[in-house]
Amino acid sequence: MTRRQVPAGVFFLALAVASVASAAPAAAQDVGPSDAVVVPGDQSVILERADRARVKGHPEAPIRIVEISDFECPFCARFYQESYRAIDSLYVQSGLARYVWISFPNSTHPRAWPAIEAAFCAGAAGRFWAMHDVLFERREEWAESPDPNVLFRSWAVEIGIEDESFDACLRNDQTAPLQVRDYESAITAGVSSTPFFIVGDSVAIRGAVPLGTFRSAVDSVLVLRGHETP
Repeated sequence: MTRRQVPAGVFFLALAVASVASAAPAAAQDVGPSDAVVVPGDQSVILERADRARVKGHPEAPIRIVEISDFECPFCARFYQESYRAIDSLYVQSGLARYVWISFPNSTHPRAWPAIEAAFCAGAAGRFWAMHDVLFERREEWAESPDPNVLFRSWAVEIGIEDESFDACLRNDQTAPLQVRDYESAITAGVSSTPFFIVGDSVAIRGAVPLGTFRSAVDSVLVLRGHETP
Protein backbone atom coordinates (compact mmCIF):
# COMPACT_ATOMS: atom_id res chain seq x y z
CA MET A 1 0.00 0.00 0.00
CA THR A 2 1.79 3.08 -1.22
CA ARG A 3 1.33 6.73 -1.95
CA ARG A 4 3.44 8.14 -4.75
CA GLN A 5 3.46 10.44 -7.75
CA VAL A 6 1.33 9.20 -10.61
CA PRO A 7 3.35 7.32 -13.24
CA ALA A 8 2.84 8.30 -16.87
CA GLY A 9 0.49 5.42 -17.69
CA VAL A 10 -1.84 6.22 -14.83
CA PHE A 11 -1.82 9.88 -15.81
CA PHE A 12 -3.15 8.87 -19.21
CA LEU A 13 -5.85 6.82 -17.48
CA ALA A 14 -6.82 9.96 -15.58
CA LEU A 15 -7.06 11.80 -18.89
CA ALA A 16 -9.23 9.01 -20.29
CA VAL A 17 -11.93 9.74 -17.72
CA ALA A 18 -11.74 13.52 -18.13
CA SER A 19 -14.85 13.73 -20.29
CA VAL A 20 -16.78 11.62 -17.81
CA ALA A 21 -15.66 13.75 -14.88
CA SER A 22 -16.99 16.87 -16.56
CA ALA A 23 -20.48 15.41 -17.00
CA ALA A 24 -23.47 17.47 -15.96
CA PRO A 25 -24.22 16.96 -12.26
CA ALA A 26 -27.84 15.97 -12.82
CA ALA A 27 -26.74 13.03 -14.94
CA ALA A 28 -24.15 11.91 -12.45
CA GLN A 29 -26.33 11.75 -9.34
CA ASP A 30 -28.77 9.14 -8.13
CA VAL A 31 -32.35 10.34 -8.11
CA GLY A 32 -34.49 10.29 -5.01
CA PRO A 33 -37.24 7.84 -4.04
CA SER A 34 -40.04 7.72 -6.59
CA ASP A 35 -41.91 5.27 -8.77
CA ALA A 36 -39.66 2.58 -10.27
CA VAL A 37 -37.32 3.96 -12.91
CA VAL A 38 -36.70 2.09 -16.14
CA VAL A 39 -33.35 1.10 -17.64
CA PRO A 40 -33.37 2.34 -21.25
CA GLY A 41 -33.58 -0.24 -23.99
CA ASP A 42 -31.12 1.40 -26.37
CA GLN A 43 -27.53 0.31 -25.70
CA SER A 44 -25.99 3.64 -26.68
CA VAL A 45 -28.22 5.42 -24.16
CA ILE A 46 -27.41 2.83 -21.49
CA LEU A 47 -23.69 3.28 -22.01
CA GLU A 48 -23.85 7.07 -21.94
CA ARG A 49 -25.98 7.18 -18.80
CA ALA A 50 -23.99 4.48 -17.01
CA ASP A 51 -20.75 6.29 -17.83
CA ARG A 52 -22.05 9.56 -16.39
CA ALA A 53 -23.75 7.99 -13.39
CA ARG A 54 -20.51 6.65 -11.87
CA VAL A 55 -19.34 10.24 -11.35
CA LYS A 56 -20.51 12.39 -8.46
CA GLY A 57 -19.68 15.74 -6.98
CA HIS A 58 -19.79 19.35 -8.12
CA PRO A 59 -18.65 19.74 -11.75
CA GLU A 60 -16.37 22.63 -10.78
CA ALA A 61 -14.80 20.94 -7.76
CA PRO A 62 -11.08 21.82 -7.58
CA ILE A 63 -9.87 18.21 -7.72
CA ARG A 64 -11.12 14.77 -8.59
CA ILE A 65 -10.57 11.40 -7.01
CA VAL A 66 -10.56 8.37 -9.31
CA GLU A 67 -11.14 4.96 -7.72
CA ILE A 68 -10.22 1.86 -9.73
CA SER A 69 -12.09 -0.96 -8.05
CA ASP A 70 -13.64 -4.43 -8.05
CA PHE A 71 -16.80 -5.18 -6.06
CA GLU A 72 -15.59 -8.68 -5.19
CA CYS A 73 -12.18 -7.45 -3.98
CA PRO A 74 -11.91 -7.74 -0.16
CA PHE A 75 -9.55 -4.76 0.03
CA CYS A 76 -11.99 -2.62 -1.97
CA ALA A 77 -14.68 -3.68 0.49
CA ARG A 78 -12.39 -2.68 3.37
CA PHE A 79 -11.91 0.76 1.85
CA TYR A 80 -15.66 1.11 1.47
CA GLN A 81 -16.32 0.09 5.07
CA GLU A 82 -13.52 2.10 6.68
CA SER A 83 -12.99 5.18 4.54
CA TYR A 84 -15.42 5.74 1.66
CA ARG A 85 -18.24 7.42 3.58
CA ALA A 86 -15.86 9.84 5.29
CA ILE A 87 -14.19 10.73 1.97
CA ASP A 88 -17.61 11.25 0.40
CA SER A 89 -18.77 13.50 3.24
CA LEU A 90 -15.57 15.51 3.67
CA TYR A 91 -14.62 16.08 0.06
CA VAL A 92 -17.38 15.16 -2.39
CA GLN A 93 -20.48 16.42 -0.60
CA SER A 94 -18.61 19.56 0.47
CA GLY A 95 -17.76 20.43 -3.14
CA LEU A 96 -14.01 19.93 -2.84
CA ALA A 97 -13.76 16.87 -5.10
CA ARG A 98 -15.51 14.97 -7.83
CA TYR A 99 -15.43 11.18 -7.48
CA VAL A 100 -15.10 8.78 -10.42
CA TRP A 101 -15.47 5.00 -10.10
CA ILE A 102 -13.63 2.83 -12.67
CA SER A 103 -14.12 -0.94 -12.88
CA PHE A 104 -11.20 -3.37 -12.94
CA PRO A 105 -12.27 -6.97 -12.19
CA ASN A 106 -9.62 -9.36 -10.92
CA SER A 107 -9.37 -12.57 -12.95
CA THR A 108 -9.63 -14.60 -9.72
CA HIS A 109 -13.00 -13.03 -8.87
CA PRO A 110 -15.58 -14.89 -10.99
CA ARG A 111 -18.54 -12.74 -9.88
CA ALA A 112 -16.83 -9.37 -10.23
CA TRP A 113 -17.89 -8.90 -13.86
CA PRO A 114 -21.63 -9.48 -13.26
CA ALA A 115 -21.51 -7.28 -10.17
CA ILE A 116 -19.99 -4.43 -12.18
CA GLU A 117 -22.62 -5.04 -14.83
CA ALA A 118 -25.34 -4.75 -12.19
CA ALA A 119 -23.92 -1.43 -10.99
CA PHE A 120 -23.70 -0.01 -14.51
CA CYS A 121 -27.20 -1.20 -15.44
CA ALA A 122 -28.42 0.49 -12.27
CA GLY A 123 -26.45 3.57 -13.31
CA ALA A 124 -28.33 3.69 -16.59
CA ALA A 125 -31.46 4.13 -14.46
CA GLY A 126 -29.82 6.77 -12.24
CA ARG A 127 -29.08 4.43 -9.35
CA PHE A 128 -25.37 3.64 -9.69
CA TRP A 129 -24.32 4.82 -6.23
CA ALA A 130 -27.26 3.12 -4.53
CA MET A 131 -26.29 -0.20 -6.15
CA HIS A 132 -22.59 0.47 -5.44
CA ASP A 133 -23.40 0.70 -1.74
CA VAL A 134 -25.57 -2.42 -1.73
CA LEU A 135 -22.93 -4.47 -3.54
CA PHE A 136 -20.26 -3.62 -0.99
CA GLU A 137 -22.55 -3.89 2.03
CA ARG A 138 -23.90 -7.30 0.97
CA ARG A 139 -20.77 -8.59 -0.73
CA GLU A 140 -20.62 -11.86 1.19
CA GLU A 141 -24.15 -12.77 0.05
CA TRP A 142 -23.68 -12.41 -3.69
CA ALA A 143 -20.04 -13.51 -3.76
CA GLU A 144 -21.12 -16.93 -2.48
CA SER A 145 -24.33 -17.18 -4.52
CA PRO A 146 -24.56 -19.73 -7.37
CA ASP A 147 -26.58 -17.13 -9.34
CA PRO A 148 -25.80 -13.60 -8.11
CA ASN A 149 -28.01 -12.03 -10.78
CA VAL A 150 -31.05 -13.21 -8.85
CA LEU A 151 -29.88 -11.15 -5.90
CA PHE A 152 -28.92 -8.21 -8.08
CA ARG A 153 -32.42 -8.12 -9.55
CA SER A 154 -34.05 -8.17 -6.14
CA TRP A 155 -31.81 -5.38 -4.89
CA ALA A 156 -32.47 -3.34 -8.03
CA VAL A 157 -36.17 -3.46 -7.19
CA GLU A 158 -35.40 -2.44 -3.61
CA ILE A 159 -33.61 0.69 -4.80
CA GLY A 160 -36.41 1.63 -7.17
CA ILE A 161 -35.53 0.13 -10.57
CA GLU A 162 -38.13 -1.56 -12.75
CA ASP A 163 -37.37 -5.27 -12.77
CA GLU A 164 -37.84 -6.29 -16.40
CA SER A 165 -35.74 -3.51 -17.88
CA PHE A 166 -32.94 -4.16 -15.38
CA ASP A 167 -33.05 -7.88 -16.15
CA ALA A 168 -32.89 -7.17 -19.89
CA CYS A 169 -29.81 -5.00 -19.36
CA LEU A 170 -28.07 -7.83 -17.48
CA ARG A 171 -29.26 -10.61 -19.77
CA ASN A 172 -28.11 -8.83 -22.94
CA ASP A 173 -24.73 -7.70 -21.54
CA GLN A 174 -25.58 -4.14 -22.47
CA THR A 175 -22.81 -2.54 -20.43
CA ALA A 176 -20.03 -4.84 -21.66
CA PRO A 177 -18.39 -2.19 -23.89
CA LEU A 178 -18.01 0.18 -20.94
CA GLN A 179 -16.59 -2.58 -18.77
CA VAL A 180 -14.11 -3.63 -21.46
CA ARG A 181 -13.05 -0.01 -21.95
CA ASP A 182 -12.41 0.39 -18.23
CA TYR A 183 -10.42 -2.81 -18.08
CA GLU A 184 -8.27 -2.05 -21.10
CA SER A 185 -7.59 1.49 -19.88
CA ALA A 186 -6.44 0.21 -16.50
CA ILE A 187 -4.21 -2.46 -18.05
CA THR A 188 -2.68 0.07 -20.45
CA ALA A 189 -2.00 2.39 -17.51
CA GLY A 190 -0.16 -0.36 -15.66
CA VAL A 191 -2.69 -0.82 -12.87
CA SER A 192 -2.38 -4.36 -11.52
CA SER A 193 -4.38 -4.42 -8.30
CA THR A 194 -7.38 -2.88 -6.58
CA PRO A 195 -8.25 -0.59 -5.04
CA PHE A 196 -6.11 1.98 -6.77
CA PHE A 197 -6.72 5.72 -6.53
CA ILE A 198 -5.64 8.79 -8.48
CA VAL A 199 -5.99 12.01 -6.50
CA GLY A 200 -5.99 15.28 -8.39
CA ASP A 201 -4.42 13.55 -11.43
CA SER A 202 -1.09 13.79 -9.62
CA VAL A 203 -0.92 11.38 -6.66
CA ALA A 204 -1.44 7.61 -6.81
CA ILE A 205 -2.54 5.56 -3.83
CA ARG A 206 -2.35 1.78 -3.98
CA GLY A 207 -4.46 -0.33 -1.64
CA ALA A 208 -6.95 0.22 1.15
CA VAL A 209 -4.78 2.65 3.09
CA PRO A 210 -6.02 4.02 6.45
CA LEU A 211 -8.37 6.99 6.29
CA GLY A 212 -5.74 9.31 7.76
CA THR A 213 -3.27 8.42 5.02
CA PHE A 214 -5.89 8.95 2.35
CA ARG A 215 -6.90 12.30 3.80
CA SER A 216 -3.30 13.41 3.96
CA ALA A 217 -2.89 12.74 0.24
CA VAL A 218 -6.08 14.57 -0.69
CA ASP A 219 -5.31 17.51 1.60
CA SER A 220 -1.80 17.87 0.17
CA VAL A 221 -3.23 18.20 -3.33
CA LEU A 222 -5.82 20.73 -2.18
CA VAL A 223 -3.19 22.84 -0.41
CA LEU A 224 -0.90 22.80 -3.46
CA ARG A 225 -3.79 24.16 -5.49
CA GLY A 226 -4.53 26.89 -3.01
CA HIS A 227 -7.62 25.44 -1.34
CA GLU A 228 -8.46 25.00 2.32
CA THR A 229 -8.81 21.49 3.72
CA PRO A 230 -11.81 20.21 5.71
